[in-house]
Amino acid sequence: MNDTAKRILDLAEALWLERGFNGFSYHHLAQPLGLKNAAIHYHYPTKTDLGLALVGRYRRRIRRTAEHHAITTQDPWQKLEWYVDLLTMDYADSERLCPTGMLAAEWATLPEPVREEARAFMHELYQWCLGVLREGIAGGYFQFAGSCEDKAATLLATLQGALQLARFDPTWMDAVKKQLRLDLGAR
Repeated sequence: MNDTAKRILDLAEALWLERGFNGFSYHHLAQPLGLKNAAIHYHYPTKTDLGLALVGRYRRRIRRTAEHHAITTQDPWQKLEWYVDLLTMDYADSERLCPTGMLAAEWATLPEPVREEARAFMHELYQWCLGVLREGIAGGYFQFAGSCEDKAATLLATLQGALQLARFDPTWMDAVKKQLRLDLGAR
């Protein structure tokens, strides 16, 4: 990826997480970057192409980080802490929702190819969480009622909801994280 395409994607990511995918246009990208709309279209011919690039970028980023953590720690608690931090870091950095929250909020208006990429992205997040929960149960790290599948879905939903509620009161994010740890058997 060349420097211009990366700069476009960086700004598009920031706007996406602040305003949503439908909350910005190519004009919003071109003006601050000192480009013409045609330059944006050169790198990303359609907004669907841009959306696919954004979601793809997050998928690659999370895969790399997950692979790194799988190598550097065997402790399911540390893996889960990383996972929670990953899903909430955009909010902590600048009170922005995470990409999956923004995708879910705009689901009905997203182009179908972006929805397909987003669905695959969320499935990967779910599978990774599910794997960590299974590992934690098998190793005696976690204790909770119900299935790992249901707990993974609940964990994802709880974090998404907490990100949105934290906009009203930032202390709620810490309260939710604390409760999630307790729900998994932390002392």
